[in-house]
Parts: sequence; C-alpha cells; structure tokens
Amino acid sequence: MPPLADIRLLAPPAVRWAPADLHAAVRTALAALGSPGRLTVVVNDPQRATDSRPVLEALRAEFDPTRCRILVAAGTHTFSADAQAHFQMRIAGGFSLAGFAWHDCRADELVAVGGADGWRGHPWLLDADAVLAVGSVEPHYFAGFTGAHKTATIGCASCADIEANHAWAVHDSCRPCRTEGNPVFEGVRGLLASLEQVQRVAAVNVVQRGDRIIHACGGRVMPALEAAAPVAEAACTCRIDFPADAIIAEVTGPLAASFYQADKGLKNNEWAVRDGGCMVLLAPCPDGIGQDHFMGLLREAADYEQAAALVARRGYRLGDHKALRLRHLTDPRRRGVRLFIVSDGINDEQARTLGAAKVADVDEALREGGIDAAGQVVCRVGDAGNTCVLTA
Repeated sequence: MPPLADIRLLAPPAVRWAPADLHAAVRTALAALGSPGRLTVVVNDPQRATDSRPVLEALRAEFDPTRCRILVAAGTHTFSADAQAHFQMRIAGGFSLAGFAWHDCRADELVAVGGADGWRGHPWLLDADAVLAVGSVEPHYFAGFTGAHKTATIGCASCADIEANHAWAVHDSCRPCRTEGNPVFEGVRGLLASLEQVQRVAAVNVVQRGDRIIHACGGRVMPALEAAAPVAEAACTCRIDFPADAIIAEVTGPLAASFYQADKGLKNNEWAVRDGGCMVLLAPCPDGIGQDHFMGLLREAADYEQAAALVARRGYRLGDHKALRLRHLTDPRRRGVRLFIVSDGINDEQARTLGAAKVADVDEALREGGIDAAGQVVCRVGDAGNTCVLTA
C-alpha cells in the first residue's frame, strides 16, 4: 500500500494574494450605512474560524467603539462561561464598547423581524441605528457559501427559524458553492430581505486560507457576498475530472475537536467520491461526537428509508440533516459509500451508529473498503473541513 504521503493530495491551487485591505472594506460598509449613531456589530462564534479581531480593529479606526455593541451570532451553539470569556477577550480585549452579548436562539426576548410573516431574532438587530455583520466566505456543504448573510440571519435567529431553514439541507441542490436553486441559500436570502425591510444592514466579508486573511470586501450584504464568493471558490476548492474511488478527508484545527464539526470534511467532499466507493475521515475528535442530537435518529434508523420516514412522521429536528445525509451516503440502496474513521476520540460503538467502521489507519480502511491504491483513484483532501473537491 503506498504511504499516505504518496497518495495524490488535492488542494486549492497556490495563488499569490495581495494583502487584504480591511480598512477599505470597513469604510465601504460604513458608507453603505450612512451615518449611524449606534451600531450593532455581529460576529461569528468560536465554532467558525472567522478572524474577526482584525476587522474590529479596522472598524475601531473608522468608528467610535463606544457607540458599538458586539453580538456573537451563536446560532444554536452553546458555550461555557469560560469559553465565552476567553472568546470575548480574544476578539475584543482592550476595546471600549457599548456592550457585548451572545445570541441565545431559545431566549424569551427574541423579537419579530420583518413583521408577522418574518422571523424572530436577537433584539439588538433592531435596537440600533444599523447592523454591521462580519463574516468569512467559504464553501458550505448545504448552504452554498457562508458569509455575513448567514451571520446576520441564521446566526441570530430563533431555534424554530433555524430548524425551518435547515430542514431543506437534505435536498440534492444543497451542495458546496451552489446557490442557484439551493433552498437553504434562498431561505437565508429571504431572512435577510426581511431584516433589510426594517433595518440598515451592511457587511464586511473576509476570505481566509488558514489563519491568513487573503481578501476583504464591504458594502451591502448580498453584493459583498457576490464579490467574495469567486475568491472563496478559487481559494477553497479544487476540481477533478470524475469522482474518485476513495477520498481521504483530513480535518485539523478547531473543526477536528469533535465529529459534529469534523463531519464537514465528509460533507464538503462526499460528491467527489463515486457511488460504492470509500471515504476515510482522519480527525482526532478529542471531544468525541460533540453536539450529539443527530445521533438519536441514527440509533433509531438503520438505513436512509427508515430515517426519512421517521423525519416525515415526527417532523424535522435540528441535526436531522446530518443524520439523513450520512445514511444517504452509506446506505447500499442509495450511494453505498463505505465509511471509515481514524480517530482516537470515536469508539467502535459510536462509529457503528454513524454507519462507519473505526480503523487504526488509512491502510486498514482502504484494505477493508476493497480499494487498490495502486490501481484505483485514491485522493487525499488536506484541511477537508475548509476545502471542497468538486467534479467537472
């Protein structure tokens, strides 16, 4: 079996990017807002790799921070008091702010956004003269792209609104870099439109490769996404001519802390492996499964048909899309992809529930998956949680 280093590594092309001008992006965003007296600045939570601090530092140079409140768009995520304090110090330590808050999607004080037919969100979205959303644009396995459009909406919405949007995530059109015909993306755009009916909203979007910001743009929210998306696609994707026989997805950094997050390495690249092929997830997962609400469905439903019937009978619950897509990937009557996990943080029983097998290394995975690395197309995806392989 060829060593892992000799298996073809798929990675975005190396490109020299000019330094990102964060100050110009911030000035363009502020110009789109006019002259707000009080500003709510919405940033992503620690589960996203968005480097918000440089953006906030550029904003401090252009706008009085004592007229700014920072709202962390936590979506459905929860964090301990220590984790919240650490994050606040990391992104805003030394700032003189008007306030700092974390969104709670189940809080009683959420407000109606856009009237009776709108959605419910954090009160700071409306209790200010304007909203500036900070996002990082990268391919997203079911929303097409991440970015400030999601930060200001899904990140600050009620649990019910997030569930309603994510229920579409099992649709075949929900794929990385795909926005046209993508019901999740269209739903987010609808939430944003409701917010824009009642509030001035602008965005600063960055594109990152690892810890480095390679691009930044600002302005109205959707134009700022349209400007950043081609850069994100060029920086975060690579293409192959046809689906591979096996994909080895390596996940590192914050996304590798739990399976719940590391699963993005599978979801980003599941369409780059052929039906009946093999996927291998390499991730340490020291926190184990992590948010495990999707595991209940997997325990009850051994295949895709059972899982889909159960969701249809009782209604969608947050996390069901993860379970349904896993079953769709591995069910022999669907895509029939053999899934293997190399991780110290996942035990044998958890792997079986996920529809996978825990193995010691890649060699064992390929051997058990019936893959001949010398005669078949086997590809590694480095940083698979942030890299997508697309087929022609």
